[in-house]
Amino acid sequence: MRTTGDPSTGASATLSDPGRPLAVAFSGGADSTALLLAALRAWPGRAVHALHVHHGLQAAADAFAEHALARCADWGVACRVLPVQVRRVRGDSVEEQARLARHAALGRAARELGCAWLLLGHHADDQAESLLLALLRGAGPAGLAAMPAAASRAGVWLGRPLLECSARRLRAELDAAGVPYVLDPMNEQAQLRRSRIRHELLPVLEALEPAWRTTLGRSAALCAQAADQLRAQAASDLAACQGEAGLRLERLAALEPARRAQVLRAWLAESGLRSNAAQIDNLLRQIAAPPGAAVRVGIADARLWREGEWLRCEPGDGGPL
Repeated sequence: MRTTGDPSTGASATLSDPGRPLAVAFSGGADSTALLLAALRAWPGRAVHALHVHHGLQAAADAFAEHALARCADWGVACRVLPVQVRRVRGDSVEEQARLARHAALGRAARELGCAWLLLGHHADDQAESLLLALLRGAGPAGLAAMPAAASRAGVWLGRPLLECSARRLRAELDAAGVPYVLDPMNEQAQLRRSRIRHELLPVLEALEPAWRTTLGRSAALCAQAADQLRAQAASDLAACQGEAGLRLERLAALEPARRAQVLRAWLAESGLRSNAAQIDNLLRQIAAPPGAAVRVGIADARLWREGEWLRCEPGDGGPL
């Protein structure tokens, strides 16, 4: 797996480069077990570190950590357990907050260990589920792009080598080899939307279109290409509209509405603010009002206001990306 360059640094990385150690996110489940064993086979002699995140969200969390440590001891792999606290934020699911906490802990540990790459065990079924979840949220191309095979995040390359493998195949290979793995009961909880998609919707797709993993993966890849083009256009437009005081409203108004929305989204993201379609639409309506009209948009606890020809933003402490 080879990356493109990191746009922020110009750096590039190749997964097969043995010069630096490799980190693998290891939950002890089937997917991460298959990934860790594959990494050990692919790079014998290379330093591989297993990173196990301990959320403490369920009674079995301690047992999962013990399993991860035991398996790594059997295979001669260094394993680090990473305890995290899941922050409860109104409007976000516990599952989403756990994901954010998990990725932050994994990235931090990989950097501390000097790893160029952090490998994640997401497979073709996960990719399809992510695309379907994004569709149900009404996401645009960036959300429908689902998970990239490789991406740079805060100085570490994230790699997902299993995106073309099915969950069924991974588990069958482990079972045939007699390799133990844990079963996460959260994957069976009917109240979680991803779990319902996995157990109720995907079997229907299997009956309608046996190649659903491939076709949905192709759709995600096409959306990723479209999202890249939109980001490039937004970056160019933002550079033309932005100044030290904020956004020049006259230049912003000269853009087509769709490009205007992309500029606002990119500008807010620069301040670490997540915005949704309703917030962007509300902001577009308010800045189109006559000069002097107040701007009131709830995006975390940021303060947005009009000051002469400028739209200004003062981020608060909430809503980090």
